[in-house]
Amino acid sequence: MNMKTSLRKYALIGALALGVPFMSFAQYDDNMQPADPGDTVVSPQDMQMDDQEAQQVAPPDQQPQSVQTFYDALSPYGQWVNMPNYGYVWIPNAGVGFVPYSNYGHWVYTDYGWTWVSDYSWGWAPFHYGRWSYDPYYGWYWIPDVYWGPAWVAWRHCDGYYGWAPLGPGMNIGVGYYSDYGIPAGWWMFVGESYICDRWIWRHYEPRRYCEYYYHHSSPIYSSRYDDRHHVSYAVGPRREDVVAVTHSNVRVVSVRPALAPGQRYDNQHLHLYKPEVQPVERTTPRPQPVHSVPIQQVPRRNITPQPTRSYNGGNYNYQQPQPASQQYTAPVPTYTAPARTNPVPARTYSAPAPVPPRTYGGSRPIPTPVRPSGGGGRGGRR
Repeated sequence: MNMKTSLRKYALIGALALGVPFMSFAQYDDNMQPADPGDTVVSPQDMQMDDQEAQQVAPPDQQPQSVQTFYDALSPYGQWVNMPNYGYVWIPNAGVGFVPYSNYGHWVYTDYGWTWVSDYSWGWAPFHYGRWSYDPYYGWYWIPDVYWGPAWVAWRHCDGYYGWAPLGPGMNIGVGYYSDYGIPAGWWMFVGESYICDRWIWRHYEPRRYCEYYYHHSSPIYSSRYDDRHHVSYAVGPRREDVVAVTHSNVRVVSVRPALAPGQRYDNQHLHLYKPEVQPVERTTPRPQPVHSVPIQQVPRRNITPQPTRSYNGGNYNYQQPQPASQQYTAPVPTYTAPARTNPVPARTYSAPAPVPPRTYGGSRPIPTPVRPSGGGGRGGRR
């Protein structure tokens, strides 16, 4: 073996000796989590936006915007309605079975807490700003607000289940967050603890007919976080340590990055959300309004069978959310058929009894018929 071959051999051994430790360290790095089954494909748009963000020292400062941003961006996906109590509200074109924070989305644990990642292209706005409410004839509608949050919901927990529900109009997570502010029981969605961070969480929802039971057997989750910049609080949801304990897996903290255009995107590494700074409407400026809006009286009612929304029972208010008639569940009534007998019982036969002969006094003389005397014990009668 000549000198050059020996040098190459030792150089190769040294390179392997230096490279193997770094490869092993990278393989078992806690920050490198396996890809989610639903997010294994990285599109060219993902790579382009990741490259742009990598070149930026800080997120780009977006100019403050007004509520007009919501009016313009959501108009193609729903109908703006002028309600007397709330002003302009938005009814999405999502079908009668739509429920906020339920359809087409899942939960991701971010540096803000549990954040709702919507698969709707318009989900960046109604699930991170404003409040939701329900009308038995028109369905769910969204009331705009200017403050961003990971999800404007309240959380509950019972034995083996987590539950959440959208906050209604005027509901805020304050410093003394010790209840769910009387959110109707029919608004709540419950899922098993081990499925809270499942990409396909909608497959594991508990049936709606059981939500009222879980609601009355659960307690609020009090964890919240205060936004010093906007002076608002929002619910964080279940503790990460508790979810790790029940799922037996590491729950990674996903970082939220601002998107450059309306929309949201989750590439299993970062959560890209369009979260503009929206300024409150000042009284001195003209109030924004949608380009096309109609009064609530002119909106056609949906094919929904209204049901009682509240009933008093045992000192507690029990709520039931009206459901579409096409989605109401009716359990089939089982039919019972008696099994055939192998030895059938013979039918019983009855015969008429023989006539009883008349009674006689020692002979054939019949019993005399008593004769009632005339008159009686009354006045004027014979005695």
